[in-house]
Amino acid sequence: MERRGVDRADTGGMRGLAGLKSGERLPKDTVLGFALMVPALAVIIGLVGYPTLYAIWISLHTKLLAVKNMPFVGIENYITVLTQGSFWPALGRTVYFTVVSVALKVCIGMATALALNESWPGRGLARAAVLLPWALPPLTAVVTWRFLFNDTTNVLNYILIKAHLIEKPILWLAKAEYAMPSVIIVSVWQGFPFFAITLLAGLSPIPNDLFDAAKVDGAGIFQRFRYVTLPGVFPVLMVALTLSTIWTFNQFVVIWLLTQGGPGEATTTLPIAAYQQAFVAGSRNLSMGAVYAVLTFPVLVALVLILNHFIVSREETAS
Repeated sequence: MERRGVDRADTGGMRGLAGLKSGERLPKDTVLGFALMVPALAVIIGLVGYPTLYAIWISLHTKLLAVKNMPFVGIENYITVLTQGSFWPALGRTVYFTVVSVALKVCIGMATALALNESWPGRGLARAAVLLPWALPPLTAVVTWRFLFNDTTNVLNYILIKAHLIEKPILWLAKAEYAMPSVIIVSVWQGFPFFAITLLAGLSPIPNDLFDAAKVDGAGIFQRFRYVTLPGVFPVLMVALTLSTIWTFNQFVVIWLLTQGGPGEATTTLPIAAYQQAFVAGSRNLSMGAVYAVLTFPVLVALVLILNHFIVSREETAS
């Protein structure tokens, strides 16, 4: 009986494709596995692989919008973009926007998750309400914030003046020093619910006995957060951090609808610069836009690898 079980396990799992002799059939579970992978692979190739390869191909040619001719120029477009003055400042603004936005999202999201994890009247309603900024369509959210930031009917300035926080109105979207903070505010407001709900899900499995034991040992609120809460939600936090970093780095809708990269180039991040190069009047150079997009890809890969390194290191330490 045991021998037959071992033989079946060897046939289904240990014997790989390389061990198959000529004329032998693949195990049914292997065939089923490949069959189930085909739809996902087709979607990935169609939605990710082909556009990526096409963008690389365009970046090696000169392709102007509405012009059929596409002469091959090799890496000339890359040299132009990397040596001109706009790429590196745009990269710096993108990194700054991403780091500050994600850091604030993590802090506010964690604080919200901790509050929603406690038992208090109206907690269910609060959990539903906290999702609203994330669930609202980006256009609706940004139009609302444009009204708040508007130079003539500036509701935000009115509130701040009445609260004696500022003495005179601030031109939030018209001055370079305030434009980027304004964009970050909207991005954080729209993105922190993702962290709040994700971290709340990570807090639920942590046993209350651990917190009770920590209290008995004399651990304060910060010690309990550091040694009980944070290790418990760390895997979930890292996944959320990775996804949010990628989304924020690629943020386009919020910035474009609020400032269109202005004033000047104060909020021109890499996605905005790529769009301006490809589609805005005066340039309409699809090749240059593709170069910006292709150069963004290694940065995102580097971010993912760095975060993955921390995750792996943490798991090795825990084990």
